[in-house]
Amino acid sequence: MRAPRFLAGRGARVFVVSWILYAVHFTTNVVREHYPAFTIAEHGTLFVDEYQGFHADIFVHSNGHSVIGNQVFVSVLAAVPLFIFDPVLDALEDYRKRTIAREGVRRTEYRIDKPLRQQFFELVKAAATVVTSVFFMAPLTAGFLVCFFRVLRRRGLDVDHATVLTFLIGFGTPLFFRTSTLNHNMFVMFGMFASFVMLWRQPGVEVVSGRRRAAAGVFAGMTLATDYIGVIILPLLFAYLVLDRVRSGGLAVALRESLAFVAGTLPPIAFLLYTQWAMYGNPFLPGQAWMPDQNIYVGEGMRGFTLPDPQLFVMNLLDPSFGMYTWAPVLLLALVPLRQRPAGDPVLPRFERRWLAVTWVVFLLFASANQYSRLQFNSGFRYLVPLVPFLMVAIADHWTRFRPALRRVIVTAAVLHSWVLTVYREPVGRSWRMLVEEGPQLPWYRVLSLTSDPANPWLGTWWVPSTILALTLGACWMLWRAGARLEASS
Repeated sequence: MRAPRFLAGRGARVFVVSWILYAVHFTTNVVREHYPAFTIAEHGTLFVDEYQGFHADIFVHSNGHSVIGNQVFVSVLAAVPLFIFDPVLDALEDYRKRTIAREGVRRTEYRIDKPLRQQFFELVKAAATVVTSVFFMAPLTAGFLVCFFRVLRRRGLDVDHATVLTFLIGFGTPLFFRTSTLNHNMFVMFGMFASFVMLWRQPGVEVVSGRRRAAAGVFAGMTLATDYIGVIILPLLFAYLVLDRVRSGGLAVALRESLAFVAGTLPPIAFLLYTQWAMYGNPFLPGQAWMPDQNIYVGEGMRGFTLPDPQLFVMNLLDPSFGMYTWAPVLLLALVPLRQRPAGDPVLPRFERRWLAVTWVVFLLFASANQYSRLQFNSGFRYLVPLVPFLMVAIADHWTRFRPALRRVIVTAAVLHSWVLTVYREPVGRSWRMLVEEGPQLPWYRVLSLTSDPANPWLGTWWVPSTILALTLGACWMLWRAGARLEASS
């Protein structure tokens, strides 16, 4: 049987293999973005009345309806696959109800520390998390990796180095962890990096086209529609556009050409204002202005925002529960100065490297002023996710100078570390201890083992997930080899 011709393309193989690997590592975690997605898919409404009490960010508004206190851009997108799979989910729910009517409620002990997850298993919502992980997050991140690969290729990196770095960012950083469940921080990253790429002039190009500037504005506005961290991303991207153009055309030209970027931001911002009006009755006040105090940090400063906290600054970098460099040690390579210029044009030129340094500092200051950052202990590395692709591009200039043996060590260590955190979903030290205690696992398999009859011989083992992993990796290897043969013969 011959492999499909499309596998001859390196980007196509990156997409297929990444989607498969992400899909196998899906989780059953229900996050706040799920609740509006459920009600949109089922009832066409942003009100989440039936899920009151399931999450701290859900509250009863003055209109008598339960609403969520965060932006719903990602929820609206996630509602699409949920709507498509709604007949399947309804069939599962009907089956569950018939089983309960026939056999009664099973007295299975749920051996997990997430009581709301137990409730969702009882409501057969676990199947919905499979949809949002396997058919939404996994293909979107796989598609992002293809775009990242093409950016590296356009910047002059050879195809093999670009391929390795693409898989390294996809599976050796927290992108692996965050893709396993529905997550809005990934969409902030998608939008920010896409906007930057639209504005990034290629060698020999003096002016970015108006169409690209407008598209960059749309992607930049998407970050604000997704999360209010967009209030720092929009100025950073605008400054990059203007300062880069000032160098060749002057300030007046730069400001005039930036109007296309500004215009592009308006549709996603309009979406944000509309959804806030629909939920809260006021387009200009976010959910945080209406919701009751949902955690101990709300009373600090202005609804949780203070001056940058030095302790929190360090925690965002090194805390074992959510620190950037504890969760992705490979990103430390981006801190190494580029003392020796690579042959030809660098992947990340000096001006972009300086912009990235400023962006890194601004993100850290923002995250250290946001006391909600401390809540990442129960969700893992999140707030600094948008920096990851930029840091990996910065690493590319060092990567080509490393010895092959060193590159293999870095890739192996980074991917293994990221896989452990993705599977066990605990702070760094505890996740590694769980690997020793439980052996190889898969996220969904662990939860299934902890929420089912402990006497089931197929659950609670190490060999079942190990077999699934081995078969998956074998299938991916065969797909890659088949595509490589087609690539070589074309």
